[in-house]
Amino acid sequence: MAISGISSFNYQTELMLNRLRWSNSSSKSTGSTTTSSSTDKTSSSSSTSTYSSTGAFLTSYQKELLGLESAAAKLQATNSKNVFNDYKAASTNEDVATVKGNWRLNGDTEISLNVQSLAQAQKNVSDSHYSQEKVEAGADMNLKITGSSGLAADISVSSTNKDGSAKTYNQMYQDAAKEINANSQLGVRATVENVDGKVSLVLTAKNTGEKGGFTVEGEEGAAAGIKSAALNAQDAVYSVTEKGNTQTFTSSTNKISLDYGRIDAELKSTGDSIIYTGVDEDDVVSAVKDLVDSYNSVSSMLSANSGRGTGVASHLESFKRGMADEKTLNAIGISFDKNGKMQLDEDKLKEALETDYEWTKNIISGQYGIAEKAAAKADKALSDSVQSIVDKDLSTGQSSDSSNSSNAFSASGINSSSFQYFASFARGGAFNLSNYYAVGMLLNTLA
Repeated sequence: MAISGISSFNYQTELMLNRLRWSNSSSKSTGSTTTSSSTDKTSSSSSTSTYSSTGAFLTSYQKELLGLESAAAKLQATNSKNVFNDYKAASTNEDVATVKGNWRLNGDTEISLNVQSLAQAQKNVSDSHYSQEKVEAGADMNLKITGSSGLAADISVSSTNKDGSAKTYNQMYQDAAKEINANSQLGVRATVENVDGKVSLVLTAKNTGEKGGFTVEGEEGAAAGIKSAALNAQDAVYSVTEKGNTQTFTSSTNKISLDYGRIDAELKSTGDSIIYTGVDEDDVVSAVKDLVDSYNSVSSMLSANSGRGTGVASHLESFKRGMADEKTLNAIGISFDKNGKMQLDEDKLKEALETDYEWTKNIISGQYGIAEKAAAKADKALSDSVQSIVDKDLSTGQSSDSSNSSNAFSASGINSSSFQYFASFARGGAFNLSNYYAVGMLLNTLA
């Protein structure tokens, strides 16, 4: 952006206000009697109010233009993080597998996944009994449980209480579960399962896969059946077909990785699914909607402030011209209402993305796409000088002041054009500005 663009308007506005303040004080010091003190104060207040309003407009306008640039950037092909490069992984059958991609995704991945078996944890279940049923005398539990790590624990649970009374099955199973869970090194979790008033002792391996199994030996006592596996430990078995090449894999868990680690998948059931990567059309639609909203917001602000200067009027005309041929825009769901505001038909844009993705992408994101043109309009507006954007505001403030101060700038030998010359040199850079001062020094010498 140019040095005198909107981004530097704070400095320029202060400069103009200082000039007006100096003008008022100068008119008093030269003995002017054409205005009263109260008139001077009113004039100064009016000028300050004018520039305050101008400054507020420029602040808001700058914010709107930067917002438009940001919205356009999400769609510009020149931006590596644009929405068309934001690939996501998806599964055609989420009952078989759910997937999640990471930042390394490619846009041309398609994998056929066949799940033959899921990884599961070993599970042992005892016979069930009514919760409050008394355990038979002598049905003590003396078990040895060996975990997948090879570590073992001896579990002993008496069938009677300390007072010699018989325990209920619920009591005995709860005591056994507490003792087993106290041995965390086993990798086995014990619970008491209650179904329709009947309880059973359940042992479950903490890890899935064949290597996560465990063994139970010894006297089962009240927990008859606990030594046999109701559900055997097993690995997941699945096949991956990509580019005509099929490979079969096993996994101790149901969380696997595909496409060289670019896709994380979780197996849910046996069956088939296609795993692919692509752009989420909802993200594209959302980004285009943001662009349309930002474009309309800038246009509305320009329309409401068109009388501030030739620059504002020029910018408004630029934004009214749109960003592409009307038929082209209609093909992707963009149209203009009777007030000149853009409207987006989201369903039509989705249809265009599905029907001809590359063409639609090019219209939106290409070198001459709507995002690029919107960004160019915003950048051009941000680069224009403050003087050209709001020249009518500035001339109004200056004429109001000069009429009440006997044209103090001219009386003091300072004309507003000198500031314009200075601004022109400043825009040329440091070297050009040094020439400006050098010429001034020579002229002072000649004088």
